[in-house]
Amino acid sequence: MIKASLDLVFLLFRVFFRLFNSIEVIGLEKIPRTGPLIIVCNHLSLSDPPALLSFTALVRRVNVMAKKELFSIPVLGWFILRWGAIPVDRGREGGDLGALRGSLGALKKDGCLIIFPEGTRARGRKLPAKAGAAFLAHKSGAPVLTARIFNSDNFLKLGKIIIKYGTVRRFEPAAGADLKAAYAQFSESLMSDIFSITKEQ
Repeated sequence: MIKASLDLVFLLFRVFFRLFNSIEVIGLEKIPRTGPLIIVCNHLSLSDPPALLSFTALVRRVNVMAKKELFSIPVLGWFILRWGAIPVDRGREGGDLGALRGSLGALKKDGCLIIFPEGTRARGRKLPAKAGAAFLAHKSGAPVLTARIFNSDNFLKLGKIIIKYGTVRRFEPAAGADLKAAYAQFSESLMSDIFSITKEQ
């Protein structure tokens, strides 16, 4: 019953974006159908999670980290929890360990986890990446697939949205490497890979 409801919600999102934003999705075939996977994407607007989740869900079930404030919104909170959203307290000093444990648990069950490494909507800026994706890739052994979303900040103006999946990376630090530095370096390289994805490629 819950799965059918989720499928319907994702279908409605896809119909909405196709009708009103003429959304184009490129590279769905790059998503592995099985095994643990982390998808990292830039973050422009509130439309990014439903757009990326609903189309990724055509290939496989997805989980996503979402700010804890969303879970207190009536109806929305109930739905996103059942979509597989994992609440994260962005204001917690040192990071939200509960969110990391929940995400790691999903990956260890061969789940697919979507992360926006910037941690918040960039609103046209290029923000530094947080280290969560690198940490989870290290602890779970999951490959990381990059993705980029274009023009979603204009979704209310009915501008065309493009989602494009990029390349798969693995976190493979050198023996004896300083893990904190390696996480930071890998995280920044993921952002570089995301922004190297162009509409024309």
